[in-house]
This record gives sequence, structure tokens and C-alpha cells, in this order.
Amino acid sequence: MQPLFIKSTTNALIVPEQPTHFFILAKGNNAGKPSLTHWANAFTAIAPTQEMRDFYYWLTFGLYKAKAFKIHHRGSVIPFINIGEVKKLIEPAAIAIYPQWQDYKSLLTHFELLEQRKNNLAQILKSTATLQEMLIRNYFLQQGL
Repeated sequence: MQPLFIKSTTNALIVPEQPTHFFILAKGNNAGKPSLTHWANAFTAIAPTQEMRDFYYWLTFGLYKAKAFKIHHRGSVIPFINIGEVKKLIEPAAIAIYPQWQDYKSLLTHFELLEQRKNNLAQILKSTATLQEMLIRNYFLQQGL
């Protein structure tokens, strides 16, 4: 397993998106959330290879979804997370997960299927709410209101 290098970036020094880079949000309620595109207030994570980038990206995504970063949020108005805390969370998790990387990938496949189902259910709920509005609106129109 090869190490991940995490550094802080400022808007003036935006790192161009590379196949071995991803970004970790540093501020806000979603601090710790990974992305493949640059955000303001994000750390840049640089992996030695694209394969390792994928591993670390999905590991960080799992930690974010497990709310592992939440307990390290600081700040009363805008929560943020320190770069040292991000490193302290990712490094031990990487050592523990890397030997079971294939099992973790299958877990991510199941997670993706559940996410698709959640999106489908959200769309059904939205459609149902729209249908309810139309039904009540049509009833009032028929009553001359």
C-alpha cells in the first residue's frame, strides 16, 4: 500500500485536477466529503497512482458516510476539520481496509444499488406529491373555487 499525501490549498493556488488527485471538503457541515472536482475550502489528496487514488477516494467516501469526520468538526458557526485529523482518520483506516479492498468494493456496489433505490423512491415521492396537488387543485376547480 502506498501512502496518501494530503495538503491544504488556497483559492489562489488551485491545483489542476489530475488523475491521481481528489479533494476533501474542509469546511461546512459536509467537512470530510470527498470529490473528484475542486471545491473552495478543500484539502488536496494526492495518491501515487490512479488505482491508489480510487482506493483512497472510496475509503474517504466510506468514512464520510459513516460520519467518522463529524466528531472532529470544530467551530460554532461554520464547522471545519483540521488536516491533521483527516490524516489521522484516513491512515489507520487505509491500513485496516486495504487487505480487504475487494470486499470493500463489493460493499460499495451494494451501497450504489441502495443509493439508486433511494433516488427512485425520492422520485416516486415527488411524483406522488405532485399528483396529490393536481387532484386537490382539480377538485377545487370543479367546485368553482
